[in-house]
Amino acid sequence: MSIFLSLENPRMRKNIESINSVQSGGKMVRFKELGFETFEEYINYFFNTLLPSNKTYEYFVDWEKVKDAVNKYLDELSLLNSLTKIDAIKRVNHMHSLLVRYPQIVEVIPLLIAERVKNGKIDIFDPEVEKILIFEFKQSKVNESTIPKIVDFCIKTGIIDLFQEVRDVHDYLLGVEVGIDTNARKNRSGDIFERMCQQKIEKLISSEYSSVNNDPRFSLYPIVTKGKSKGKTHDIVIYKKDRAIMIVECNFYNVTGSKPISIAESYIEMHRVAKEHNVEFLWVTDGPAWHKMKEPLLRSMKEMDWILNYRMLGLIRRILK
Repeated sequence: MSIFLSLENPRMRKNIESINSVQSGGKMVRFKELGFETFEEYINYFFNTLLPSNKTYEYFVDWEKVKDAVNKYLDELSLLNSLTKIDAIKRVNHMHSLLVRYPQIVEVIPLLIAERVKNGKIDIFDPEVEKILIFEFKQSKVNESTIPKIVDFCIKTGIIDLFQEVRDVHDYLLGVEVGIDTNARKNRSGDIFERMCQQKIEKLISSEYSSVNNDPRFSLYPIVTKGKSKGKTHDIVIYKKDRAIMIVECNFYNVTGSKPISIAESYIEMHRVAKEHNVEFLWVTDGPAWHKMKEPLLRSMKEMDWILNYRMLGLIRRILK
């Protein structure tokens, strides 16, 4: 199979010297078994087929998580909704009254300003008194002495005024939770790429093989980390009959940093341990970050048998032949 892409690409030209040094080492990715005539051809193809993004439709918002976060407070939100229906001049007194009669609403108050409280507390520096004030938002802490403090918090953070601007607190909080959920996109990106690979591999392998995602029954991590990673699983374990014959790890990197470099180094050791146990190790890695930090990946390609990106996954059939 010849799938040569020109090395005239400026980004690739800068790495020819590194590629040549890898070749001279003698041990490297088994590119000929993957269908490439030269290591340069393999490298060229790998970097030219990296995905610029792994954003699928579910990347943007985890709607189930958002709806669950809001719907668990349906009763409390209905009570707070009454604050949108009364005159502004009466709103502070009504908030006080609600806290007296329905102290459970206190746990929703931090969510209205997109704050996840730890241990039910928020610490605030008050410049007027030059002190740290501690506000507690647990139902069990609501009493005659704490209610005025909570109401004052709602005034000074703008929560009281908020009820003048919104028609439905439930809809407002739904929007807040969508905003908070965007913070989880970084972690979601890795999970999405893992699922992409898992689903594709399931379709690619023949019926004599089976793939198990995050299988707790087989892991080389305790050996690699000398017992420090008990319980950590591989993204995919491929079995032939009842014997594990391949482990697969999947990573996607949008930005450069120390993590992809350390992963690349650690997988060299994982590859060594896998060979000792007569198991193939396939690293599926992708993302635009590799264009800017090729050296660590090239070092891994010098020491490991199988490194593919997502678009190259069809070549797993050659490894499992």
